[in-house]
Amino acid sequence: MRSVLLSMFTLLLNLGLLCSCEQKSPEHLAKQYCGSCHTYPEPALLDKRTWEKGVLPQMAFRMGVDYSLLKDVSQQDMPEVMKALPDKAMVTQEEWIAIRDFYLQHAPDSLTQPAHEVLPEQKQFTASAVRLSGNPLPLLTLVQYDSSTHRIFAGTRLSKLYRLSADFTVEDSFQLQSPPSHILFGKNNELIISCMGIMDPNDQPAGKIIRLNTAKYEQAVLIDSIKRPVHLRQADLNNDGLDDLVVAAFGNYTGALLAYERSADGYKRHTVHMLPGTRKTIVDDFNNDGLNDILALITQGDEQITLFINEGDFRFSPQVLLRFPPVYGSSYVERCDFNGDGKFDILYSNGDNADYSSIFKPYHGVRLFLNDGNNHFKESWFHAMPGASQAVARDFDQDGDVDVAAIAFFPDLKDHPEQGFFYFENNNGKLLPQITSLASAGRWLTLEATDYDRDGDEDLLLGALDFAAGVPDSLLQRWQTARTSILVLRNTSPADHSDLHK
Repeated sequence: MRSVLLSMFTLLLNLGLLCSCEQKSPEHLAKQYCGSCHTYPEPALLDKRTWEKGVLPQMAFRMGVDYSLLKDVSQQDMPEVMKALPDKAMVTQEEWIAIRDFYLQHAPDSLTQPAHEVLPEQKQFTASAVRLSGNPLPLLTLVQYDSSTHRIFAGTRLSKLYRLSADFTVEDSFQLQSPPSHILFGKNNELIISCMGIMDPNDQPAGKIIRLNTAKYEQAVLIDSIKRPVHLRQADLNNDGLDDLVVAAFGNYTGALLAYERSADGYKRHTVHMLPGTRKTIVDDFNNDGLNDILALITQGDEQITLFINEGDFRFSPQVLLRFPPVYGSSYVERCDFNGDGKFDILYSNGDNADYSSIFKPYHGVRLFLNDGNNHFKESWFHAMPGASQAVARDFDQDGDVDVAAIAFFPDLKDHPEQGFFYFENNNGKLLPQITSLASAGRWLTLEATDYDRDGDEDLLLGALDFAAGVPDSLLQRWQTARTSILVLRNTSPADHSDLHK
């Protein structure tokens, strides 16, 4: 009898444990399902209202719980968006309500923002504003310098490409098929350009890679049917002596990291990574095996920095180096050797605020991750910068260490528009933030570090895309009057030898 009672007790205990396991807590459900596609986002990352009105409806949509947001999807985008949605709901209605309520109950009413810093005016650069003739509205999508011809190219949202002399005089312009995002400079006046098709978020394969001959005014399509290509690299990925193309097809709900194999017949497409949001790539032989690998920043949903190891024959093995929560707004990555140990470190910026959580976030800014020598990265420095969109690492003052320059497309335009640009001077390993007041002259989307004046040091060219959203009326009026397209920061390094070029 005793053994029977013991067996019954054990059975009841196991049944109880089974039931308790099946009745998962809301937090467990959130971690299980919200962490299945990307890093689990803590409720504390956003305020309650932003969760409720912005992010949670998107979560319900993408998890197949509520398709009401389909009404906002264009007919052109609909087929591709449907491919990104699950065939059936990932959770039951009861589970979704538990997840939703968990976030709303644990999210703060507001986020604590870092205290405002009164920063010194930088003295490393002299600042001047450039207004382009023939370009009445500052709507730049790229600013790049061609070191072979000593010319500056500025592309616009209106699909124009301007060629400028070193004194920023417009020499020529070219009408492209769609807004340009990146240029590869070749020989004999030939440019390879990624054209986005449609610049705003979309999933239409309307983007193209074109060749432009600036002397003959001839354009030819090299590759078509790409979803919003935003970045290009050219490298030989299979050691056949021909330069292949690496394309960041950003897309929106759908997109990809693509490699195009060059041959005598054109380009053959290979998919390296089938997720949207690739923003930038760096191509190099990272593991010294004789094959070029791809380091990529992926910024939609599962935000990450991943090294794609080239296994040959256009097969790549992903090694995720860093992952970030899906609300981080990853925006740019640079490789640098900050501590001089011969290993590549990572300079990362996050501040994309164009999606469903457009509030100031204390974790937006610029970060440095140091490499332990085995491609394990640890954050060693962070500076808050609302809306940070790009950061570059160079020895601007030529003192033997790495400095940082950064721009923000979503800064505090109401109270501190000058903080759309920061210069961080490296002083014995400490990065000291400085500003330039003239940075309030525009909304900076692009940043080019280059020696445009050929005096031996790195200058900075900032390109403005002056969207009016969120801009105070008084500041917008200033922008509309000045129409500054490029902010030139000319380096005044002691190593300046500009007299050699007079």
